[in-house]
Amino acid sequence: METTQKEARSILTAQHKGFLASGPFPFTHALSAYTGCGFGQTTCGMYCYAQYLPQWSFGSNGAAWGEAVQVKINAAELLDAALRRMKAETRQKLRIFMSSTTDPYQPLEHKYQVTRQCLEVFARYPDLNLLVVQTRSPLAERDLALFCQLPYAWLSVTIETDDTSYLKSLKGGPPLEKRWQLVKAAREAGIHTQITVSPCLPYTNFENFGQRLLHSGAQRIVVDTVVDGDGSGGTRTARSPFARQEPTWAATTPAHQLYKYLLAQSTAQEIEIGWSTAGFCGIRQGAEWQPLHT
Repeated sequence: METTQKEARSILTAQHKGFLASGPFPFTHALSAYTGCGFGQTTCGMYCYAQYLPQWSFGSNGAAWGEAVQVKINAAELLDAALRRMKAETRQKLRIFMSSTTDPYQPLEHKYQVTRQCLEVFARYPDLNLLVVQTRSPLAERDLALFCQLPYAWLSVTIETDDTSYLKSLKGGPPLEKRWQLVKAAREAGIHTQITVSPCLPYTNFENFGQRLLHSGAQRIVVDTVVDGDGSGGTRTARSPFARQEPTWAATTPAHQLYKYLLAQSTAQEIEIGWSTAGFCGIRQGAEWQPLHT
């Protein structure tokens, strides 16, 4: 892994168009503490749309996605300065997604703790509208006490399949059981928790997977596909390593089947079910969240 440290010039990226800026409750900003992702050489890196973005161009000798990461070592300092400059009424409108192009709890976070430092900054500002921290890493359990200090924060955990053998047949990733345990621990701590089945990969059985999702403790579940969620209607995924290895990559029927099952089964539970973009952008004000009837 090629690791470099960088003094970033800014840390909050305004969202004016694209996935995060969509309705019904769009995000105002994205925050990425790293450029590049240490999970890029696991299964998620095979289909990750971020590898095709123009900012992925710094790796020396043409480093492949997942082989080089920049650490924004001044991220927390920049975040504190940005939030401090804002008027209270401006901060109250902030809806931040952390992050769409890298995992905030990728392996380098063990050492650099940039995400943790950012959470410590957020803890000094109790008046934001929403912060969603999106990860597939069990390392997030380390910071649950910090999440408890952020009434507007959601921990969003990717669990794209319940089939461990399928995940291992590709390039693996953080153990699924530890991700389920992370969701359970977060809910037991009183933290707003979401599961993203994003993208929905082949699973064992939609009833088995669906029931585990519904009884995981998560308050929201979002289902997505590599066609709906790659930002280009599937054209990015079509040229990805995932498409070359998985002949059924464009089949969205299993995801729709799972989504419909979750909708049908969730009516008696305090749980929201979302689909793709509208699901990701479907959280009302974090501190005052109440489940919608599905």
